[in-house]
Amino acid sequence: MAWSVGEKKSEAKRTGPNKVVEVRTSDKGASGEAQSKFELGRDRDLTGGMEMLEQDFLLSVVENVAGADNNDVIMRKLVFSELLRREQLNTIDSHALKAYAVDNGNLYGKDIQCEAMKKLAERTAHRSKSSS
Repeated sequence: MAWSVGEKKSEAKRTGPNKVVEVRTSDKGASGEAQSKFELGRDRDLTGGMEMLEQDFLLSVVENVAGADNNDVIMRKLVFSELLRREQLNTIDSHALKAYAVDNGNLYGKDIQCEAMKKLAERTAHRSKSSS
């Protein structure tokens, strides 16, 4: 298909025996719209990410370690990282931390595994000091 420099009208392109797809060339008006949408995005509040989620919800996600579905694992990794950023790993149940520390199947990565081990070791040190 030949494109001329000044062509701004849409053409029909045949992709199959009975399929017709409209193809449009990009003109300056469309890029101007895209740029104005981009500029409007600068005025949006971009600080309301994971901070908007309540701690109970985050804990319910991170403590549910059953299943190895890719989307579930990604959500648990994101939430674990958020709790680490908030310095609230102490709120995670020990059984869940053990699952992250052992990391069967290499689902979570070394960073999460290390942080879970640190928190479990800290809890063990506190428990042994208080029982003596």
